Amino acid sequence: MTEHFVKPNPVRTSRNRMKLGVFALNIDGGCTLTNAPERLRAANWNDNLAVAKTADKAGLELLLPVGRWRGYGGESNPMGVTLETYTWAAGLASVTDQIGLFTTSHLSTVNPVFAAKQAVTIDHISGGRFGLNMICGWYEAEMRMFNGAMMEHDTRYDFADEWIAIAKRAWEERDTFDYHGRFFNVSDVFSEPKPLNRPFLMNAGGSPRGKRFCAQHCDAAFLILKYMDGEEAVRAQIQSYRDLAAEFGRELQVWCYAYVVQADSVTEAERYLDYYVNQMGNDIACDNVTKEIGIQSGMFASTEDALRSRYHFKAGFAGLPLVGTPEMIASELERYSDLGLDGVCLTWLDYHAGINNFVRDVLPLMERRGLRERYDPVGKYVGVDEPLSLTA
Repeated sequence: MTEHFVKPNPVRTSRNRMKLGVFALNIDGGCTLTNAPERLRAANWNDNLAVAKTADKAGLELLLPVGRWRGYGGESNPMGVTLETYTWAAGLASVTDQIGLFTTSHLSTVNPVFAAKQAVTIDHISGGRFGLNMICGWYEAEMRMFNGAMMEHDTRYDFADEWIAIAKRAWEERDTFDYHGRFFNVSDVFSEPKPLNRPFLMNAGGSPRGKRFCAQHCDAAFLILKYMDGEEAVRAQIQSYRDLAAEFGRELQVWCYAYVVQADSVTEAERYLDYYVNQMGNDIACDNVTKEIGIQSGMFASTEDALRSRYHFKAGFAGLPLVGTPEMIASELERYSDLGLDGVCLTWLDYHAGINNFVRDVLPLMERRGLRERYDPVGKYVGVDEPLSLTA
């Protein structure tokens, strides 16, 4: 008889008012569209390990990769070098202790029966810390690599409804099952073992159809916050996801991502931001991103709306700006917590210096503000009293 020690997924169980993660560690440049030489080099596995282990030991809740298959062009071709997310998560699951390990999966690129098995394998490697960020595809050049064309926007979510229905049955049902739908025709499906913990599901749908998919199927929404429209717009954006989830009898966490530029003074932080955005920014990549995301993703009302965020795309893919001193960053995180945000995934230009400075300087300030509990890596997991155990 073998005993499995099942660890909670802290994205689900953490008591912290503001949960934290690291985003885009698996892609060249992270979330920046810049030619700056100190940008992230994703293909260096040792660099990924170092940042992931720092986040894990600091008690952060989430490691979230980007699902990317080609870059955006220009001199640095941001995101052109990427590590595939299922194998990336499996590798990190074996060398971390408590942090949630997510994949980001374009659903149309992988069969749900096969993906369900991959997911369970990662869940067992991690002791139950697996999560799945489901992407329906908005970058047409990528989707043509797999299917020759990209499905119409709402059809992509109809496809996703069937995909996740099959994956959930593979995770839950002990007997074999059939599924015959518009997109899938599978028979006598059998899948063992089962997950140690129910996979935590996330989606970044911003269109009405995408929001409905997220509210109906997911545990968390992952947003590009409309922070340029003011606090009430952000509050309403967050609440709209929760209200829609309530219509399905469900509760939903709301996360976003942010780019962090931390320095001893706001002047120094803004000078560094100007350096890598204005002086070293990759305008060709930015042109390609804003055009494509404005047309295809549904996150923006129009291409013009995406173009308005141009500076912030170069700075951190239009994420929430956290720019200034540690006190200013902690204050901003408290403000967005008060607006209803549950978690923020962090990005930097230089991930190594960035996460170490953040853990050293910002985390203690968040603890003093009551945003996070102090984390003790010896024998305790974030947000729970004891590890769970399961005998198989």
